[in-house]
Amino acid sequence: MDKISLTTALKSWILRHKLPIAIVIIIMISTTVVVSEKVLDISENPAFCGKNCHIMKPYYDSWRTSSHNDVRCVECHYEPGLIGHAKGKINGLMQFYRYETTVEEYSGKLYAKVMDKNCLLCHEQRIFSQEIPYMGVNFTHKNHLLEPKRGIGLTCTSCHSMIVIGMKEHQSVTDPSCGQCHTNIIRQDAGHIVVTTSTCFTCHFRDVLGNTSISGCPSCHGPPKQTYKNYTNFNHTIHVSRGYDCLTCHANLSTGADDVVPKTKCYSCHNIKDRVDKYDDFSFVHKNHVTNDKIACYECHSNVKHEPKLKENLCATCHSDEHPKDWLTTHKKEVLIGKVCSDCHIPKFCSDCHAAIVTGTRKLK
Repeated sequence: MDKISLTTALKSWILRHKLPIAIVIIIMISTTVVVSEKVLDISENPAFCGKNCHIMKPYYDSWRTSSHNDVRCVECHYEPGLIGHAKGKINGLMQFYRYETTVEEYSGKLYAKVMDKNCLLCHEQRIFSQEIPYMGVNFTHKNHLLEPKRGIGLTCTSCHSMIVIGMKEHQSVTDPSCGQCHTNIIRQDAGHIVVTTSTCFTCHFRDVLGNTSISGCPSCHGPPKQTYKNYTNFNHTIHVSRGYDCLTCHANLSTGADDVVPKTKCYSCHNIKDRVDKYDDFSFVHKNHVTNDKIACYECHSNVKHEPKLKENLCATCHSDEHPKDWLTTHKKEVLIGKVCSDCHIPKFCSDCHAAIVTGTRKLK
């Protein structure tokens, strides 16, 4: 009877105070919503991690000075959708808890996987672009992202893999070496998520006989358009249009592309023997590391450079028989004022040499 009386009394009290109780509940719910929203806003602000966790500072600085500094970190590092956001939040809070409760220096390996669908929320139209001219390179995302290359399924971060600012260890599209051919480049440190040219070179130059690109030089870029004023006014476009191969004049197109990834490097991430035993399985290694886990090529491969050099005694290779030994001395005045051969000689004088090289004969018939 006492229990029934207590329940009846409680119901009676609630009925008499319905309005105040409703107001209190509304205030509590509203406060919870506002506080939760504020907590989410603070915890998802890039500065929350960048300024509170010193191990995140390089990544925060990289983001802050990049072209993506108007995009919050969670928009790339959380999977799209409510479930993906919840998973990312739980994972982030667990990392924050481990960091704050660890007495010794935090030794966890920092690793973040950016999914292609995150990138495509903003950049989907780039996949269907026929060609994107960028710093002299003719590039199409569709051919690289939607089709396996050399048996490897690439992802957005396979190329856009520069995470930490500096560009000292790994090359980027703004690396000074690019300026050797592209003198009109305005160098700027793009930082976070920028393209690493070493990744491009690793695929294009690796395991290729003759130290040339797997797809050929013209597939990436055409000839430099500027005229080089050395002994003559040299223009690449004219020579390429006549069928000359780049290797006719250039050598050492790449360095570091023929390296062998040491098996010991696997142990920097793996301590399970069965996984390391897959070292020689090309498909398994690249599918799991590149395609599935978005690991950058330079994490395993050495830094590959593409810095073509001119062959030694290049001019003498073609012109030793046609030009007198003292031709530069006797024509010094003409060379200095920018004259070319055809200004003085009849066109056939030049074609006797150049046409012979293209056709494989000594004289133009």
